Amino acid sequence: MNELNLHYQLLLGLDSNWEVQSVDLNLPENRVDIALTHGGSRLRCPECGDECGRFDTAPERTWRHLDTMNFETLIHARVPRCNCNRCGVKTIEVSWAGKHSRFTLMFEAFAIQVFQACATIKRAAALLRLDW
Repeated sequence: MNELNLHYQLLLGLDSNWEVQSVDLNLPENRVDIALTHGGSRLRCPECGDECGRFDTAPERTWRHLDTMNFETLIHARVPRCNCNRCGVKTIEVSWAGKHSRFTLMFEAFAIQVFQACATIKRAAALLRLDW
């Protein structure tokens, strides 16, 4: 793993099952794309917590993360699905985001602070570069 990938691995607080595969700077779009891969073989069922094997990998998802030096930062990952004997096939939980969220937990916490500090939702959304 190169130094930049390790840097983002530590900043994101990823456990040993996840690895930063690449960090790509897209200057024309003012964006940083971080690709993650899951390397763990044993997974935990998100429903019952039992350890189980991998069933397959879900299609790639994207989460908005905190900006990197004013560059919009996106995390991309294909999240494994486990095959639980009790609960069936389930997508595992990721540490950086809620179950159906399109935003990381860090971005959500920051967004709440921005919304609380702004006079209007429109102004907060503009600062966060979000639209409704």
